[in-house]
Amino acid sequence: MRSLRPENTARAPEHEGYGFVPTHEGANFESMVQAFSTGYGVFGGQPLSNDRSFAWAADLRRTEAFTMFHSVYQSSWTIRTLDESPQHLAFYMPYTGSFRLSVGKRTVESGAGHLLMANNHEAGDRVIQGGPHRSDVLFLDWKVVKRALSSLVETPLSESLDLEPVLDLSTQPGQLIGNLARTVVQGMRESGPLLSSPLAAAAMSETLAHLVIRFARHRLSDHLEKKKVSLIAPWHVRRAIDYMHANIAEPLTMTMVADDVGVSLRALQTGFKAFRGTSPAGYLRTIRLQAAREQLRDPTNQQSVREICAIWGFAHAGRFSIVYRSTFGESPRDTRLRAERLR
Repeated sequence: MRSLRPENTARAPEHEGYGFVPTHEGANFESMVQAFSTGYGVFGGQPLSNDRSFAWAADLRRTEAFTMFHSVYQSSWTIRTLDESPQHLAFYMPYTGSFRLSVGKRTVESGAGHLLMANNHEAGDRVIQGGPHRSDVLFLDWKVVKRALSSLVETPLSESLDLEPVLDLSTQPGQLIGNLARTVVQGMRESGPLLSSPLAAAAMSETLAHLVIRFARHRLSDHLEKKKVSLIAPWHVRRAIDYMHANIAEPLTMTMVADDVGVSLRALQTGFKAFRGTSPAGYLRTIRLQAAREQLRDPTNQQSVREICAIWGFAHAGRFSIVYRSTFGESPRDTRLRAERLR
């Protein structure tokens, strides 16, 4: 098993046959280990063939919490975590070829419709299989996962999380986690927008960590369910909620909210879906309905139902009445009549 320390590695010439512009490429195994060690951190690796030729290319990108590899390998190889390797939660997403990894006594392999994920310090050797093998791999800094977990169980993680490594992408949890992981990858590839948006990248790292803790299976899953621990929304969702309340009567669009918070509209929508069970627009509509109801219940308020409807951004009175009734079990006029009796 080879173990190489970081060295300065010049970028090899671009290769049009890969279908992407690599940040690194080479023709032997040592050049790959050197490049990845420099770009991320030390690790152990070994090719599974005695052939000296080992063609590879990768688009390697980093943010504070994420490291992304979009890679092509012409031969299979194994990777091993060293004591000094940075700790991360890895998401393995192959296009051609596969991944195989061991966790405890289990050995699992990626297949169609599944995603593999594991803490690199809890997993054994990982085998990158296929000739060629093409995949996306996303590393999430383990400190982000630990912070997210601490916010839920209010205690530091002192032992293995025992995370289930196989995620079924046909399930709702699998779709939530898998879709966000792929969104992050797409946002980082080839100098993507996440690389120049640190706030958005930080928000998505928190959201991804919370999704894994809430929806993936692990040692604390039963504890979270039994205690009915509610998720603490990440900062960008909380900030968006504060902004909506502060500007509740203004003609807001969700793009305006996302711009003020400093995240993408997609990140805002994903965060609200995961942590509030609704869309950002749905949340704004709900708090406006509640504000309208408070005015309708106020016996000193002389405004008509139509006027109150317009104040809170509901352009169509008939539609407002339908949504109001489905939410509160009575029509706006019923609420107003009851208030008038108190005058």
